[in-house]
Amino acid sequence: MANVTLMPQLGISEESAVLTQWHVSQGDGVKARDKLFSIETGKSSFDVESEAEGTVLALYAAEGDEVAVGSPVCAIGAKGEQLTVNETPAPSGAYASPPSKREAYVPLPEGDGAVRRQGEGCSPRAKALAEKMGVDPRSATPTGPEGRVVERDVRQLTVNSEQLTVRNEKVCVRYTDQPLSHIRRVIAKNMMASLQNTAQLTHTASFDAANILNCRKRFKEDPAMSGVTLGDMVLYAVCKTLPDFPALNAHLLDDTLRVFADVNLAVAVDTERGLMVPVVFGASGLTLAGLSEQVKTLAGQCKNGSISSDKLSGGSFTVSNLGSFGIESFTPILNAPQTGILGVNTITYRVKADGSSYPAMTLSLTYDHRALDGAPASRFLQALCTYLEQFSFPAEGGEGEKES
Repeated sequence: MANVTLMPQLGISEESAVLTQWHVSQGDGVKARDKLFSIETGKSSFDVESEAEGTVLALYAAEGDEVAVGSPVCAIGAKGEQLTVNETPAPSGAYASPPSKREAYVPLPEGDGAVRRQGEGCSPRAKALAEKMGVDPRSATPTGPEGRVVERDVRQLTVNSEQLTVRNEKVCVRYTDQPLSHIRRVIAKNMMASLQNTAQLTHTASFDAANILNCRKRFKEDPAMSGVTLGDMVLYAVCKTLPDFPALNAHLLDDTLRVFADVNLAVAVDTERGLMVPVVFGASGLTLAGLSEQVKTLAGQCKNGSISSDKLSGGSFTVSNLGSFGIESFTPILNAPQTGILGVNTITYRVKADGSSYPAMTLSLTYDHRALDGAPASRFLQALCTYLEQFSFPAEGGEGEKES
């Protein structure tokens, strides 16, 4: 009997995943643990491996298709084996095995840049997009597996022109409609829900960054600390300051404030697929070097797509750092149900009353006004700035402690 590979569930809240890439074709021989296909959810990506040895008998989805958890994705069995009814998806939800490019497409008469399909050669998602955009998918140049037209091919057809009248003159406006990726749709949904369902307010304050800049210079000379950045020092200071302000190290759940015993620090990471926010659990118990190492490891996993979904939720407070982009101030959006998020900005130089200058770093705290008022939020920001201004090169037996 053939082995049918089902779409796995990467997280308890995930109901579907997008099949981003096939690593096998129908008719290929595979062994156990061979890579079959790659998938992506709103939080992570994952390579699905074969649990059986044999021949790929059928592929039931195309690249770019969103497949429900538990649905068949491919079948593996003995070469030449015929699939039974129980092993084949119902016609309404099945995908024909992608035909080869030679069989699926033939050129139209010379002078026409389109192609013609013979049989099924267009993924359902590509068909839906083509219908929405009012274009003929047969005009697309196929780049999908086995010569199928996939979503990205249809997008190339959606460069449209509109005639507008400006001061009695006709002008042509060109644009391209690009459907949002799965992770972008999740981010958009979460950001909108956060703004609609919370009472967000942002306070901004700055501190003299001379000490952390001095520490950074000295850390570079210490092999054990050379990887510690200014951002790491801010994260460490957050972990040391938050325990004194429990309403900010919490989740607001309807009429209940869930206060966490440890700081489970969520750190915003920019990736090619979009914003991801991995969590350093128990960050308040780590040394500065240990925190720095864990943040870098998680960021690397986010960027290469190997992060597990259980590391992308459960944070008690979030930090988003845009300082490297030269941003002087911004309003971070809460990662609900968290009650606080800190925005870290770039360093600028300001002039004192005596005419001397000093390096100032600005911090932007967004908090849920339902969970706490402006005064305690301001006290947290004040305490954090003080901690960072007094940050010093670690003495023996300690790391990054405040000056006494």
